[in-house]
Amino acid sequence: MATPSKDERANLESNASLKENHQLSSKPSVYGRTISGMTCLVHHSIVAIHGLDGDRELSWTAENKKMWLKDPDMLPAQAKNARILTYGYNAATWGEQQQLAEEKMHSLAENFVSRVVQYRTRTSTPEDRPMIFIAHSMGGIILKFALLYANGHHDGHVAENKLFSEATKGILFIGTPHQGTSGITAAESFVKIYTMNGEVDQTLRQHLVANSETLHDQLADYCSISDKYITKFFYELYKSKLPKDRLEVLVPKFSAVVPGAVNAEPLGLHKDHLHLVKFTSPDDDDYETVVTAIVLMIHEILKKNRGQSIC
Repeated sequence: MATPSKDERANLESNASLKENHQLSSKPSVYGRTISGMTCLVHHSIVAIHGLDGDRELSWTAENKKMWLKDPDMLPAQAKNARILTYGYNAATWGEQQQLAEEKMHSLAENFVSRVVQYRTRTSTPEDRPMIFIAHSMGGIILKFALLYANGHHDGHVAENKLFSEATKGILFIGTPHQGTSGITAAESFVKIYTMNGEVDQTLRQHLVANSETLHDQLADYCSISDKYITKFFYELYKSKLPKDRLEVLVPKFSAVVPGAVNAEPLGLHKDHLHLVKFTSPDDDDYETVVTAIVLMIHEILKKNRGQSIC
């Protein structure tokens, strides 16, 4: 992972605040399309959540400034009736804005559920409108905790938040280290990923290692609800450059897949960890793999919801 420039750090840190208008964003141009003079209503939502040291826009933006979640020639063109949202949270592991080590992953997940539910309520979203989540790296761990929380697996469950789980129909986990590999735990895998900058905050390291057992237990808990969702597990096929010129596949297939998950499929991408969710054009073969998975997922969801009006 390249070390962010001064301007990029300023952008990331300003984006890390928990302002309501920062957490979820959508572009009106992707709300619907006109067919024979009639505007079709949105019939599903796609929500993207980034990982550590991420940003709700920069994490999904390639070197040529293409942001595939909102570029009119990319995902909005293939998911024409989708409301595409990005979720941002304070994921900084360095600098004054670093708070991840002090905020438990459970708290991040609960806040994620609350923000999504509030957004759907505020925008008068029908309760049965399906959601598809795209989760990169650590974002996938937060999403799993969020779904477990919404299903009532943890204390403090709010009944209305169950709608978060019930509306969730599909998930794309991209480069999420669900379990450890090569003799290390999932928590230690996260530490390896975020040493690509050459350093990692020691408080964060201690926090992740301390929660290693929690991450392990999450696997079994998640499997018990995995049959509710259509799931795609994406893993990297290329090695990432680490300090001291070491090269390593950080999240191989074994780590990127939840063992025992129901209705799931693993898919490889010809990228390193940093570039898993960055696509320069619609001609990118890996973009085609990801967007095809999304489109097929949408079709399958619509088949199951045939009784629901979509226009």
